[in-house]
Amino acid sequence: MRNLTMLVMPSRRNVTVAVLAAALLCSSALHAQEPTGGRRMLAKKWVPIWRVGGSADDTLFGWVREHVANDKHVYILDAGTLQVHAFDAQNSRYAWSTGSKGSGPGQLARPVDIALTPQREVGVLDPGNGRVTIFDTGGRYLRSIVTPSASLANTLCFLTDGSALLSTYKYESKLVRVNAQGKELAKYKFPWPVNDGANDFLHSVNIIRGGSPDRCVYGTTFGFGVFSVDVKGALFRFPFTEEVAMPTFRRERMSNGGTATYLDKGDNAALGGSRRGDTIIVHFAGSLMKSGVFDLYLQNGKYIGSWPEPPEDRAFYINGRVYGLSTDATQKLRVWADTADTTRVLTEMGFRQPRSIKRPATPRANTTARRPKPVLPPPPTSR
Repeated sequence: MRNLTMLVMPSRRNVTVAVLAAALLCSSALHAQEPTGGRRMLAKKWVPIWRVGGSADDTLFGWVREHVANDKHVYILDAGTLQVHAFDAQNSRYAWSTGSKGSGPGQLARPVDIALTPQREVGVLDPGNGRVTIFDTGGRYLRSIVTPSASLANTLCFLTDGSALLSTYKYESKLVRVNAQGKELAKYKFPWPVNDGANDFLHSVNIIRGGSPDRCVYGTTFGFGVFSVDVKGALFRFPFTEEVAMPTFRRERMSNGGTATYLDKGDNAALGGSRRGDTIIVHFAGSLMKSGVFDLYLQNGKYIGSWPEPPEDRAFYINGRVYGLSTDATQKLRVWADTADTTRVLTEMGFRQPRSIKRPATPRANTTARRPKPVLPPPPTSR
């Protein structure tokens, strides 16, 4: 992943820049190979279950931006159609779509992230409208969290007390915690020292999805590590099992008067991931590997081991499944089953897996879903 070229828009468009950076960096994490650097590779086999989108004549999605899942549904944030699409997590059957372009209740302008509340509601971070828009499990608009921090944010996470954590590009307050009314409750600085003049890439983070809602977990884009903020406001951090060299950049003037910044040399670290119980899974593509791998940690930062990744650009792990999202022109979502008994493996290694999660039944392999014409709920009469 060396010598990546990354175009950075003028400084006021830093949010767009980091999104482009994440997409290009994620696109190279394909077909895992044996890593070096002292990793302990655990037995793992991935079996494809189902996919949606991806065929030449399929216009299911416009621009898949992010996705999130629970045991009931998989939710796709489509920045192309400005909609959220829901699919049955068991069999890929289309459930509903909601959203449209605009600034009214339930409408979206520039959505960048999607997250689930502890009540299983669906929240969409929309910097274009400076708010978080929340829908119920059927796609009906419920409410909005309007806050100035939303205009600068790129990731969204909810906690059990109803508050939300937004990661921003303001160096002095990397994370902002707001309540259900949009009032700022707390700010958190980036937990690793980075020079004030450093490129935005070095200040960027990726949300680590899944797990219990008592904390929000993040992985740094480059080789620092993982940190979390719990519902009590405490911040905890630990380093990646592999360090990644700091990247170098070069700047060039653009014909329109802006400045282009290129990633001249360097390798990215966390691309995302998720956790189950007290196990944190980080999708890592570092300098010692030709491709990506999943690194597993306990909640206290102790390294457990690593899994080979399935052939997806971006992936996260919840309840024994990997939800993989393509970032190429095919715009598809694929779900892979975890055939290894992870609980037994961790127990044999002396690590604690705190709770037993009932795995859903595995539907027929390699099935493909087609979306019927969506029936949108009627717009609400008030915000």
